[in-house]
Amino acid sequence: MARTSDSELMQEMLTWIRQNQYVYLATVDKNQARVRPIVMFEYDERYFFTTYSGDAKVGQISANKRVEVCVPISEDGQNGYIRLLGSAKIVTNNDLRAEAAEYCYFFDQYYSGWDDPDYTLIEFYPEYAEYLRPGENHSRGCTFRRY
Repeated sequence: MARTSDSELMQEMLTWIRQNQYVYLATVDKNQARVRPIVMFEYDERYFFTTYSGDAKVGQISANKRVEVCVPISEDGQNGYIRLLGSAKIVTNNDLRAEAAEYCYFFDQYYSGWDDPDYTLIEFYPEYAEYLRPGENHSRGCTFRRY
């Protein structure tokens, strides 16, 4: 495994995350983990998901903010991942909902506007990362700091 500082590791992970918007989001439903693919996008150095307001993940996050995101990565036929542990929050600030909608490339395919009652914006706050480089056998963890 290549030895790198946490700062270099963070930069490497951020590069991967920016290239891979398709991630897996894990929430908790009472005492059962629930995992599903979702698109994570970045706006103003923050991470977001959009979903339909009636989706189960909205209630699950409202009941338990602890979540995990897995970013699958691949290079030269080798696979790896970045696991991000943290919390999520349903966004109620209308200015932020409107601004973030502009950065979601598929927003107009699913919602009539930022004030569509079926549009829910979720902000993700990663706190810790586990990184397995493609082709390596051991992961490395660090506090997730973006700056």
